[in-house]
This record gives sequence, structure tokens and C-alpha cells, in this order.
Amino acid sequence: MTPEQRYDRLERIARLMCEATLRANRESRKQTDKLKFLIYAHREHDAAMLAVAEKPEDSERSATLRRAREMLNQAREELRR
Repeated sequence: MTPEQRYDRLERIARLMCEATLRANRESRKQTDKLKFLIYAHREHDAAMLAVAEKPEDSERSATLRRAREMLNQAREELRR
């Protein structure tokens, strides 16, 4: 193997390593975003549950609880993907 071929091979390996690192970082950011959304949905759900527990006949609070449940379910579906 000539020195030029070795250099080309080294370049190819370095490029592959950089691409793999970028791909891993991108996937990590996606997972972080999904986890942040899930945490937010859990907080909204907990707040809605407290609101409903205080006054169950309030339709606005019931709607808030329903939206929080929908967000929580959506976050769970996103994490499964």
C-alpha cells in the first residue's frame, strides 16, 4: 500500500468517524427534546389533576385535564418511535 493510499484510507476513516459523531449528536438532541416534552406533559397532567381534585365540576379544569392527558399520550407515543 502506497503512502498516498494510506492517506486516502485515513481520510475516509476520519470522515466516517465525524459523520457517526454528528449522527449520534442529532439523535441525542431528538431524545432530549422528547424527554423534555414528556416532563412538561407530566407536569401539566399533575397540575390538571390537582385542579380537578379541588373543584371537579369546573368544565374548564376538566378540559385542561383532558388536554394534559392527550399531551402525555402523545409524548409516550413519540418516545416509542
